[in-house]
Amino acid sequence: MIMEYKVSALKYRPDEFNKVIGQNHVTDTLKNSIKENKIPSAILFCGPKGVGKTTCARIYAKEINKDSIELEKYDHAFNIFELDAASNRKIDDIRDLLEKVKIPPQIGKYKVYIIDEVHMLTKEAENAFLKTLEEPPSHIVFILATTEKNKILPTILSRCQIYDFKKISDQDSKNYLEEIIRSEGYKYEPKAISIIAKKAFGSLRDSLTILDRVINYTNGNITLEMTSQILNVLDTDTYLKFSELILKSSINEAIVCFNDLSNKGFGEKDFLEGLAQHFRDLVVAKASNSYNLNDEDYEFEKVLIQSNLIGQNILIEIIEIIENSIINLSNFENKKLVVEILLMKICNKNKSQNSLVPKKKNKILNSELAKSSEKNLSDENSKEEKKFRSIKPTESTNKKGVDDIKNISALSISSLKLKKQAKEEKDFIEAEKKKSTDEFDINDLKNKVDLYSKKINEMGKKSLSSIILINDPTIENNSVTFTLPSKASFNEFEIDKEYFTKFLRTELNNYEIKILAKIEEKKNQEYYSSPNEKLAKLVEINPLVGKFKDDLKLDL
Repeated sequence: MIMEYKVSALKYRPDEFNKVIGQNHVTDTLKNSIKENKIPSAILFCGPKGVGKTTCARIYAKEINKDSIELEKYDHAFNIFELDAASNRKIDDIRDLLEKVKIPPQIGKYKVYIIDEVHMLTKEAENAFLKTLEEPPSHIVFILATTEKNKILPTILSRCQIYDFKKISDQDSKNYLEEIIRSEGYKYEPKAISIIAKKAFGSLRDSLTILDRVINYTNGNITLEMTSQILNVLDTDTYLKFSELILKSSINEAIVCFNDLSNKGFGEKDFLEGLAQHFRDLVVAKASNSYNLNDEDYEFEKVLIQSNLIGQNILIEIIEIIENSIINLSNFENKKLVVEILLMKICNKNKSQNSLVPKKKNKILNSELAKSSEKNLSDENSKEEKKFRSIKPTESTNKKGVDDIKNISALSISSLKLKKQAKEEKDFIEAEKKKSTDEFDINDLKNKVDLYSKKINEMGKKSLSSIILINDPTIENNSVTFTLPSKASFNEFEIDKEYFTKFLRTELNNYEIKILAKIEEKKNQEYYSSPNEKLAKLVEINPLVGKFKDDLKLDL
């Protein structure tokens, strides 16, 4: 007899609160409400997909009727009704539901309606549902579930007890997956399970779905190599190797390594996203010295050693370069070439700035070297910050934004923006030092505008590239004015104006250039209110029109 196959997400779906993973703050509250007999009429479960919202709803619905149903004769399902709001979102569907709500349960104490994806209801349906929520029957419990709480009417939210579900941590997912694998009798490598957990991005259901796929591919022997191949992800060691080559400016070796990965089927976007995540880990490791210590499979010591060999500002710049390449990836057919150019750029970064690798220290994963030279490394790491403090700002710059750059937390998004701002201020200072005001004419200007248009077109800004070429610019003193066709083009131009200004100032060697923009005035058009006026104009343009009308004896 062939046993019926069941996917892991269904087979291992919790049937009681104690088996729910990573949501103790929710399950403990729900258990206490049942214990104290404080059952609300409406509950809202919100949070990411695959974290246990529907599961907890079903468990809660069963538990509140547990004492009032004879389990030997009846099943809990008689009192539980599930509705998918994504496919039953119209007002007629809700009206039909509300008619059924009026009927009391035949067995048990409560009728429980679980409405999934409640944010998909139409506004009319939500308003119809609201009336019942305001005055619910005593025998009814509504459990609503959503991934987008912000799309639900505030009046509905105010009538619900709201429970926020959180993403499942990678460590919790990994522990749960290992428990399932052992119970099924499969072999596995811990690092492979870590990759599966990270690939799910906090969704336990997704991690179980991925696990099923990996088990089928590996035939129950889950290795790191085979898991990486099917999931198209790379482990920490691979990215450590790439960052080592980047540190050494080994362009050829980096490109060869990437081509080897590409030939094995690893996608360009997945590679770049993983590389950006790795450099982000280096930033965090440098700042905290304790990142992810709970994960025994994470190569934290190696990451920490490597992070101490790269200046923080350089790490941030590399992340920005990678992120820009990811954004522009879709604009190019030859995506492999985009990645190769990226590797060339970041490999050359240490040559241009002399701050990626400390002198006479090229072996990055040698722990003994790292321990013996800890003090020297920290001195090297602060070179970038000392450069900022040594610069005397002009009156137009903010001294605090530059001098205090070292005190900004590396973990916040705002810190990245502030560091970028500080770099721009530094560039501005350098420009101010060579304050040149070379003269230029309209032909010089047009040539540089054409050059900038080609440059941004290659970056994927095709619309802006066309906009700046529609009308010839005008010059008055050092002010360059562009006439734009619409408000939309004006807004797009304004976003890029700062960078355009810097480009023209540098190319024309005139740092007093100002760029202005105005919207093109609409030309007055002739309007014809009557058919006779329209005909007269047509005859004026083409006399044969009048002859045609007369020959056919047409009337207006």
